Amino acid sequence: MDFAASESRGYTHKPNDLRDVEYKCLIKITGGDGQNTASISGPTGHHTSSNCCQGYSYMFNFSYTDNTPVFRFRKEMWHVSYHSLPEFTDSRVNFKISGHGYIGIGYVRYNKKDGRSAGHDSVILEGWFNPNPTADIKNWFMIKRIEDKGGWGDDGNDCNGLKDQVGTWGGEHFRIKSNDSNADFTIKHLSLREIDPSLSFGDPGPDPTEPPPTTEPPTGTTTIQGFFRFQQDINQARTSPCAGSTPEPGGSGGSGGLSKFYSFPPDNQKELSETDTWQRRTRITERVGNSTSTFAGKIIKQVDIPLMKAGNPASSPTVRVKIYSSGGSIIYESPTQIDPSTLTTSFVYKTFDFSTNTHVMVVGDRIGVQYGGTSDTNYVIAGYIGQDVLLATYYEQYEGGTGGSGGTWEGKSRELAMDVWE
Repeated sequence: MDFAASESRGYTHKPNDLRDVEYKCLIKITGGDGQNTASISGPTGHHTSSNCCQGYSYMFNFSYTDNTPVFRFRKEMWHVSYHSLPEFTDSRVNFKISGHGYIGIGYVRYNKKDGRSAGHDSVILEGWFNPNPTADIKNWFMIKRIEDKGGWGDDGNDCNGLKDQVGTWGGEHFRIKSNDSNADFTIKHLSLREIDPSLSFGDPGPDPTEPPPTTEPPTGTTTIQGFFRFQQDINQARTSPCAGSTPEPGGSGGSGGLSKFYSFPPDNQKELSETDTWQRRTRITERVGNSTSTFAGKIIKQVDIPLMKAGNPASSPTVRVKIYSSGGSIIYESPTQIDPSTLTTSFVYKTFDFSTNTHVMVVGDRIGVQYGGTSDTNYVIAGYIGQDVLLATYYEQYEGGTGGSGGTWEGKSRELAMDVWE
């Protein structure tokens, strides 16, 4: 992303990207580690790697474990480069938010025409609060308003902009975020409204002394449709705070970066156990068959596998998901381990975290599920779809092998059932 280009055209992704907005929610917070704050922010863009210019965003932060909450405005010039303004408090917010019940937090962001100079807008940011929306939904007050006219930040030139770049463009992502693994967040209501900052609440409308318009005004309402995505992050040891929020199995991607590129639900099942009954099958994978494969060039960040059990397998060995080279060596294995005794007798998607994986999939690589149990009555079952749609090549591996074929990989015309995210 190029700041100069984004500022010139007024948006990053599409001409109708949101820019001037009122973003509010009613949120209840319990617990907290005392080290993290929450933020409401935007617009921003997809960003997963270091020094990513699409990470540009304005933020309104608030603490929730302090007896007197602390607020601040931040600018993320790029990912990750934060520039924070001085913290402040408000005498009307004189209680600890965590454990208080629902509060309202609001964020308003809009351009002020010619705010810097003729033809160069500034950006207005406002932080809003409602101490008890359950009792009075109308009791919103503005905590602080600031104006970015420049002089805030010093490294925007890394993205072909001014060092103190003012983010006057629209974008497609707006976020509510915290990195706190010890707090629970419940959102009851959420709204993202596009606003016209040239108007005011006291606008009297047309002058009654003027003649009426020659054409009738439009009637009815217009619906603008969009999507909110709610995610649960399973990774509490993220090396990059913005490396992508982990979506729930079957979800639709993460605001911070994850997107699903491979998805097949099971319509058949295959047993995993190193016994003659099940051909000593311990691995089922998808192989990158050629450079046009769906997996080619991907850095996998999460895999969701439908698993179930037969009988009562022991807690060990565990079920793993791994990436193998064309020679069969392990390139990466998810730190997630599934205890087979906790599986049910029907398919349930289990999430395997790949957030620290940096390997780019190349032709010959395989990714799949592995289980090394040795019982023909108590074992793990993985799902597959009984057709080959040429996205990758399905393979099974047999440990001891049948007829002396130990370690053999055998290709099949089918697809391993799983959801894979990058």
